[in-house]
Amino acid sequence: MAQNLWERIQRGMEAGFDAALSAVHTITEKAGETIELTRLRREKARLENKITKELADVGHSVYQKISNEKLNDIAKELGIEEKLKEITKEEERMVEIDKRITTEQDSVDKKQNVNEKK
Repeated sequence: MAQNLWERIQRGMEAGFDAALSAVHTITEKAGETIELTRLRREKARLENKITKELADVGHSVYQKISNEKLNDIAKELGIEEKLKEITKEEERMVEIDKRITTEQDSVDKKQNVNEKK
């Protein structure tokens, strides 16, 4: 009878060990899949970012060429005349803002200099 009890304990331990090994295998497999999915998603995001930057560079080159050489016929053909006008207005606005920033910064600097001298 003691041997039967030991055999049952041994079978129970083996079953528990097998279940634990199976769980570890499943967890490891799922972790590996998750790691691979994460790696692939990061790689895809990196490539999307790179392509976006390259497209921006191409767009900037096209914009400069059309603007500098007054290629209005090409802009019209591409259907981007309005966008070019919009960009020109926004660039002019940026110049105005830069001037205001400089003026404001000068004012702040002067106030700081006065306060430091006190």
